[in-house]
Formats: sequence, structure tokens, C-alpha cells
Amino acid sequence: MKIVRRDFVRNGPGSIKIVAEDSDDLWYAYNLIATGDSVMAVTFRKVQREVPGGGRDSERVRLKLEVQVEEVDYDKDASVLRIRGKNILENEHVKIGAFHTLELDLKRPFVLRKDQFHRHLLLEAERRQLRAIIENKSRIILVHTNSGYRHSLGEVLNAPNVMNMIKDTKAAKEVKALNDFFTMLSNDPARACYGPKHVEVAHERMAVQTLLITDELFRNSDVKTRKKYVDLVESVKDSGGEAFIFSSMHVSGEQLAQLTGIAALLRFPLPDLEDIEM
Repeated sequence: MKIVRRDFVRNGPGSIKIVAEDSDDLWYAYNLIATGDSVMAVTFRKVQREVPGGGRDSERVRLKLEVQVEEVDYDKDASVLRIRGKNILENEHVKIGAFHTLELDLKRPFVLRKDQFHRHLLLEAERRQLRAIIENKSRIILVHTNSGYRHSLGEVLNAPNVMNMIKDTKAAKEVKALNDFFTMLSNDPARACYGPKHVEVAHERMAVQTLLITDELFRNSDVKTRKKYVDLVESVKDSGGEAFIFSSMHVSGEQLAQLTGIAALLRFPLPDLEDIEM
């Protein structure tokens, strides 16, 4: 699903412009849109017009309408979302209060407005008995991003106000560790290293203060490889260091994976590591 634009007020009304890119996106939209919401989109409607001679004719015109939602239907076979309600947008062809059905198919943008997106999420969680959301609703926060794609998690987690609110969570600590690594790599490269060989040598010299490793390495399907990294993590902890295991499904884990999947912050500089082949 492509998020073109969003505009939210904390604990208040909000709108979001969406483009459904596949049938799953329409299904998600079907579950998101509720009675009382409003949806705006370009649509077509047959209208009457006068013709010379006093007669009347009809034509199909393209126009933009916004309806107050009363019914929502999803046609899976046709990949069409039908939204019926009363028009609330002034238009020369359709009176305010007139009923209209918007047909939203793939690639057609539409704007959804809700009084409270946050409240809707919690009501849906209650309706579906989603325990994970219900039990943690006090921990849910609203934040702004420039897009709805997964890489925007990096933007969210790097925002100082967000980091302050989630500073004690595992994800926040991992993001901080990765940011510290990149800062050190930039400012004092002799005290940061990455790659299996360089990290292994650094650990042999008791230099690893903070180890960063992806779960793809730590839980590798190859038993020998998995044992090697499990032993490394335990050894770093036993020597007084920290170890962070990054999820490959998380944006920070993806960043670490681009650096071979393993990196370390060092207690003291090891400038000669550059001479060792990775």
C-alpha cells in the first residue's frame, strides 16, 4: 500500500491519502474504513443535462466526491472496494446529501478521513480481541513519517523525541548501539570494526566492548556457524562487554546486514586491523 500523504492531530482527527497497489491493500482498506468516516475520490456519475429543443439527455461525467460512509463492501473477485454514503462535498452535479457509491479499484488514489485514527485502532483491537495491542495500548505512541514503507522506521527511531519515549526498549538500545558504531567508525575508525575476521581478532585481543550481530548469523541454519557465533556472544558477555542481536526483519538489522552482519565497538584502538584481510 502506498501512502501518498498523511495529516494527523494527536488524539484527534486525521486524514491519509492511499493508493491500493494489490488486492491485499484493498482488503486492509476495507477493514480500516468504518461507518462515519469520510472517503474522497475521483468517480464517475451519470447526470442529466438539457439539450437544444427542450429535451434532456444524460452523460457520464468524471468528478471528485467525498461521501460520509454508511456501507462498505469488498468484491474480492473484481478487486473493487465499494463505499456508499451521502455526498458532503459541494459539486455542480451532485447535491450535498445525495447518495453515491464510490468504486475504488487498484491504483486509484483516495483520501480517508477519521475523527480519531488512534481510537479506531484500539476499538478494532477490542473487537478482534488482539491481546498484544490491548495489553500494551498504554505504550502505543503516534509519530509522523514521510512515507508508510518499512524503511521509515529508521526515520522514526532516529527522532530524538521518539527515542526519549522508548529509550528503555530493546529496539531503542539496538538503534543507539548501531548509531554509536557508525559515529565511531566515522570519528575514530580504529575503535570500530566489522566483518567476521576483524571482529574475531579484536575479541582475541579482549578489545570488544559492544558486539552487534544479526540473528541470521546468531541463529544460522548451519550448526557449526551457529555455535561459533553463540560462543562469541557468550564470550563477549563473560569478558564484561555487551552484545546486541539484531532482527533481520528490523530496519536496523537490515543496516547491519549490509556490513556483513557483525560489527563491534572497541575498548581501545586497533589500527592494525586494517592490514588484516576481511
